Amino acid sequence: MGNKRYIWLKILIAILIIAGLGLLLYPFITNIIASKQESEILSQWEEKEEIVETNQVLEETQNEEEFSPEEEAIIEWSEEISKQAEPVEEPVIEDYFPLKITIPSIEVRWIVNEGTDRETLKKGPGHIMGTPFPGEIGRCTISGHRTTYGAPFNRIDELIEGDLIYLETIMGKTLTYVVTAQEIVRPTDVYILEGDDKRELLLTACHPKYSAAYRIIIISELVNIYDIGVLLNE
Repeated sequence: MGNKRYIWLKILIAILIIAGLGLLLYPFITNIIASKQESEILSQWEEKEEIVETNQVLEETQNEEEFSPEEEAIIEWSEEISKQAEPVEEPVIEDYFPLKITIPSIEVRWIVNEGTDRETLKKGPGHIMGTPFPGEIGRCTISGHRTTYGAPFNRIDELIEGDLIYLETIMGKTLTYVVTAQEIVRPTDVYILEGDDKRELLLTACHPKYSAAYRIIIISELVNIYDIGVLLNE
């Protein structure tokens, strides 16, 4: 009887050890998988950028070609019709997401997707739906993990006033933000998402690491919009 109890005790101890190791290794394993997937996505992103730049150069070359008076008249007519057309009131999500976020001071380079559901955040940072799009008035807000799934926002607590954050769309537009403040709030403090007449970007994550007790908020303000399309047309 004593031997059976001893055997069951050993089995129980082994199970507890395996479970403990699993919990300890879980963030490490998810980070490896997520980082590998992100590298592949970034490579695909760079290839798309090359295609977009090539298409813009080709378009500029075509625009420099000489047209007949009839063709010029058609072009002018088309442009006039475009000016009179009703403008699109609502931004199109596809014009913004996915986009690439780069933070040189903490070596962040990830693809940001629309939404913050569980599956989206497994891929990387996500834009909180309902907050403004990048470059709009208000507080565009992006959330990400700090310890699992590649931990894209692992070091955002190191950001200080003056650090730069870049958001780059697939169409070649880059928005530059400068960090202005860092705040720690409770999960219920949603007032932090309310902006004013500034064009701001908020980065959010759980705080402290390995806890969801608070939220760390990095506040930054838009300082420049760089459009490669405009540059190529100059």
